[in-house]
Amino acid sequence: MSRTHRILLVDDDRTCLRMLNKILTPIPNCEIDAFTSAHVALEKAIQADYDIVISDYMMPEMDGITFLKQYMRSQPRTSRIILSSYCTKESLYGAVNEAQVMRYIEKPCDEHALRAIIGQVLNERRETQPASRSSEMLGVIQSQAQMIEHQAKEIERLKRSVA
Repeated sequence: MSRTHRILLVDDDRTCLRMLNKILTPIPNCEIDAFTSAHVALEKAIQADYDIVISDYMMPEMDGITFLKQYMRSQPRTSRIILSSYCTKESLYGAVNEAQVMRYIEKPCDEHALRAIIGQVLNERRETQPASRSSEMLGVIQSQAQMIEHQAKEIERLKRSVA
């Protein structure tokens, strides 16, 4: 059984959000949350984990780079995508360098291309997750082994002091 993937959409344009939701809905095993407010989306990111976040670049509250940088603090492993009808080279560099955006999609976007990009990102996540989980588990096991070694030494020290 495949696990459900969660996608967060953030765009101040409700029409664009509806279009993105309609395009992404056919992707199997995906739950989509959409917000017109970057601040509300950041609050939601504290409550729920997402696999992908797609943010518009030009928004009134805060630009997409600022949003994604703040988002990254609570969910650093989420794949970040920026969507824009206007993006300068400098803002694109900022997105990649500051918010570690992995894809840039130009508006208006072709629905088949967008689905393909999302499929690619989900596949990349599937391929890298086991390795990252394995390294996390290895770190936990090593930490526990060090703690056990320390406790064993402490037990030996206490036995010697009692004898």
